[in-house]
Amino acid sequence: MDALGILQSVLAFVFVLGLLFICLWGIKFLQVKIPCCKAFQKLNVGQKVEVVWVKRIDARHMVFVLQKDNKEFFILSGNGQSLLLDVSEVKK
Repeated sequence: MDALGILQSVLAFVFVLGLLFICLWGIKFLQVKIPCCKAFQKLNVGQKVEVVWVKRIDARHMVFVLQKDNKEFFILSGNGQSLLLDVSEVKK
């Protein structure tokens, strides 16, 4: 490989890294500037989601218990779909 080919490869690599940096900066910019867009929203500081336990039913299905604030959510997941089974209050 000659020097021109190596230089061309390095410049192409730098160009791709620059495009990635611009895309990531754009996503960060949209996240800060557009709070109504749900795709870019963060959880509020006070909101915490915790996985309490996970039980595998078979090769494709699982049951999750998630806890958010003082509520527990029982979720059945499998075959690319999720189903909310129950919501209950946490007793402390």
